[in-house]
Amino acid sequence: MNDVQTVLLEMYKDIAKVLDENGIRYYLNYGSAIGALRHDGFIPWDDDIDITVWDEDIPLIKKCLTEQLDQSKYYYHDSKADTHPHVVFRTENFEEDLKSQRAPFIDFFPLVKYPSKKVRAKLSWMTIWGIHVSITLLDKIKSVWLYRHLLWVPKVFDRLSRLMINEDSDIAVAYTTGFARELFPAEWYGKGIRHKFEDTEVPLPDEYDKLLTSIFGDYMTPPPEDKRRGAGGYPLSIYKDYLLEKKKK
Repeated sequence: MNDVQTVLLEMYKDIAKVLDENGIRYYLNYGSAIGALRHDGFIPWDDDIDITVWDEDIPLIKKCLTEQLDQSKYYYHDSKADTHPHVVFRTENFEEDLKSQRAPFIDFFPLVKYPSKKVRAKLSWMTIWGIHVSITLLDKIKSVWLYRHLLWVPKVFDRLSRLMINEDSDIAVAYTTGFARELFPAEWYGKGIRHKFEDTEVPLPDEYDKLLTSIFGDYMTPPPEDKRRGAGGYPLSIYKDYLLEKKKK
């Protein structure tokens, strides 16, 4: 493991302890799940950890991680203009590393119900893209004042997307940019299957093979060397969110 992965593993263990003690369901997903299955740990070139949780558990997750994690060590990013929260490691020069997008972080992707009815699904598709377009534009705004006054925009799209959900739907989705190819039966996630990950164990979705194959195809074959890179993204508008929270204190 490299230095970033060593920190991420320490973060995961601390977070998993809190989630387990509070009976919160979670799963390693995406590249982190591939790492577990293909490498029994991190993909050698990966630089984050992806955790999937259930949307209805987000309030409890926020409460537990802000109250039971060492806040001098971790920053819980309750995203104001992103589709999901994060836990970020407080480095020695945290504010500067947050601004320059160097502080290690772990993603929490909430699984939300998705409409099973055709018209509702189409409308939901449009509103979810509305969320992504608006949060991408907000991320580019430099002015914290202007950013704060435009935060209502993605919230409107989010409310509209949830209004489209029919309660008897059994489809779950995380609001990633690739959500359209990640519409899976909620039962695929299940109770979770334990798997080795470095010197610990992690829960994977019950139907991890179906999930990962649907998203990535042959995920057990590593990509060519010229395509081996980390996540490549960073929590949207996180530095502006941090400054707004800091101002309130």
